[in-house]
Amino acid sequence: MSSNNFRLFFVLLSSAAAIGLGNIWIYPYLSFKFTSLFLIPYSIALLILGMPLLMLEFSIGQHFNKNIVDLFASIRKGFSSIGWLMLFNAFILIGYYTVMLSWHILYIFVSFGLQWKNDAKGYFLNNVLQVSGGFGNFTQFSLPVFVALILAWLVIFLCIRHGFDSLKKGIVIAFPVFAVLMLLFLFYSLTLDNALAGVYSVLKPNFRNLLNSNIWLAAFSLAASSLGLSIGVMHVVGMRDKGTVVGASSIVVVLEILVSIVASFIVFGFLGFISMKQGIGLDELAFSDFGSGFTILVQALPYFYKPTLLSLLFFAFLSLFFIFGAASLAYSICHVFMHKFNVKKIYAAIIVACFGFLFSLLFIISPGFYIMDIVIHFIYYNLLIGTLLEVVAIGWFFDCEKISSHINQYSIVKIGSLWRFIIRYITPILLLLLLFVHLKSDFLLNYKNYPLHYVLIFGVGTVVLPLIAAFLMPQRILDRR
Repeated sequence: MSSNNFRLFFVLLSSAAAIGLGNIWIYPYLSFKFTSLFLIPYSIALLILGMPLLMLEFSIGQHFNKNIVDLFASIRKGFSSIGWLMLFNAFILIGYYTVMLSWHILYIFVSFGLQWKNDAKGYFLNNVLQVSGGFGNFTQFSLPVFVALILAWLVIFLCIRHGFDSLKKGIVIAFPVFAVLMLLFLFYSLTLDNALAGVYSVLKPNFRNLLNSNIWLAAFSLAASSLGLSIGVMHVVGMRDKGTVVGASSIVVVLEILVSIVASFIVFGFLGFISMKQGIGLDELAFSDFGSGFTILVQALPYFYKPTLLSLLFFAFLSLFFIFGAASLAYSICHVFMHKFNVKKIYAAIIVACFGFLFSLLFIISPGFYIMDIVIHFIYYNLLIGTLLEVVAIGWFFDCEKISSHINQYSIVKIGSLWRFIIRYITPILLLLLLFVHLKSDFLLNYKNYPLHYVLIFGVGTVVLPLIAAFLMPQRILDRR
C-alpha cells in the first residue's frame, strides 16, 4: 500500500473509531435543546479540548510505538496502571456497544413484516428486551437478543481475527457503504412531509443560549467523550503511520462535526414527520437516550416508501456505527494481548470475543436495560479520569517537547509551545472542572431514582473497580516487556 493510500486509511480508521453514540443521539438532542448555536461551543470545545487530546494520543502512539500498557510504563513504571485503566474502559464500552449492535441486527430481521408497527415501545421493551419491571429476575434473559448478540460478536471477531489486516479490510469495505447510506437517509428524510419543520427546530438560532453555562458544559462534556479518547484506540491507530498527526486530527474533528450535523437532520427529519402523522409536538418526541431510537424513531419507518427495504437499510446503517466502534475497541484490546504477551492474532481475537461476550450477557438479562443505563452514565467518569491521568503523565512526567517536536516534524503548521501549554495546563483544568460538575450533579447518587444499592453496584462500581484493578495489577506483569 502506497504512503498516500495508507494515510487515507489511517484517517478513515481514526474517523470510524471516533464515530459513536454522541453523533447519533446526543448531538442531535443537544442541538434541539440549545438550537443550532450548540455547534459554536461544540466546535470550540473540539478545538480546545478534543483536537489537542487526539493529537496527543496519535503522537505518543507513534513516538513510543508500544502497546498501551508498556507505553505508559516507559514514562514511569507505575504509570502502567494508566494503560490498564484504558484497557478496562475499552472492555466496558465494548460490552454495551455489542449489545446495542445486537438490537440493530435483530431489527434487521424483524423489518420483514415491520413487527413493531402497532406498538413500537411495547415491542422493544417486552418482545425484544423482555425487561423486568425493576431490578429483578437476574437469571432470566431475552433469547432473541442472546442469539443476535452471538451474531454481533461473530461480526466483531471476523473484523479482528487477523489483527490489523482484517480490521483494515473491514473498514475499507464498510466505510463507503456507511457514507452512501448516510447520504441516502439524509436526502430521503428531507423529502418527508413536515421534515423541514423538524430540521428547523435544530437550526433556528437563539443567541441567548450562548450566555447559558449549560450549553458550554454540554459541549465540553461531549467533546471529551465523543472522539474515542482514553480507551487505547487512537494510540494503536497512531502507531500505524508516522506523521499526519495535525492533518489527521483536523480531518477527524471535521468529520465528527459533519456526521453529527447530518445525523441531526436525519433524526429530526424523521421526528418532524412523526409529529405530523401522530399530532405530537417535537418537545415530546425529542430524545437523547439510547433506547428511544427503537421506541420513537422507528415509528416513522412503516410510513415510508418501500418500508421493509428502507427499514433494512436504516438498521444496517445504524449497525455500522456500532461495528466501527466495537471493532476498534476489540482491536485495541487484542493489541495488548498480541504485543505484550506474544499471543497469536487469532487467539487474541478468540480471547477478546469470548470474554467480551460473557460480559455483554450482563446487559441482556431482564434488568439489563437499567444496568446498561447506569453503566453508560458512570463510564463517563472513567473516560475523564483516564484522560486526566494521561495528560498529567505526558505533560508533567515526560519531556512533552519531544512529542511536540515529533508532531511538528510532519506538520506544515508548527504547534510548538501552544500545544504543550494546552496539554500541561488548559486540558487538566478543563477535565478537573468537568469531573467536579458531574460529581456535584451525582452527589446524592439518585440517578433516575434507581435504587441506591444498584447505583452503587453498577454505577460507582463501574468507576471504582477498574481503578482498583488497574492500580493493583501485579508488578511482575507490569514489568514484562
